Amino acid sequence: MSAAEGRARCRWGGSGEAVLRARAEAAGYRRLLRARAAEVEALRGAVGALHRQLEGLRDRRSGELAKYQERVAELEREIGAAEAEMARCLREYPALLRLRMALEAEIAAYRYAGGARGWRRARGSARPFSSREMLESEELRLGGLAPP
Repeated sequence: MSAAEGRARCRWGGSGEAVLRARAEAAGYRRLLRARAAEVEALRGAVGALHRQLEGLRDRRSGELAKYQERVAELEREIGAAEAEMARCLREYPALLRLRMALEAEIAAYRYAGGARGWRRARGSARPFSSREMLESEELRLGGLAPP
């Protein structure tokens, strides 16, 4: 008999029934404690698994984030190149517009001066102007716009 049982007998007056109830109650608490300990261990395992899963997700997310950041940087470089190209086109546009307007004015003047057809023969020209010659002469007249 243990010291605890001896104290219990003294306390309850040696009643065997009370001791049996106390033992049964203690055994119930021990079973409950073991069940709770098993639950705690199961939950620790689940928490560990969730931590590993979370770490895996963080690793994947950081990899995806790096990919997306690289793609954003690439798109920003493309936007910069497109903006530079657009600025170049906008700088060339006024000169090209002036050339076009000059050519249209010259064509209108030729049509007015010589009629719609045959004016070169009437003026004694041996061959017609090529469009390249017209562009070069217009370039010289407008002051240095280089032909493509």
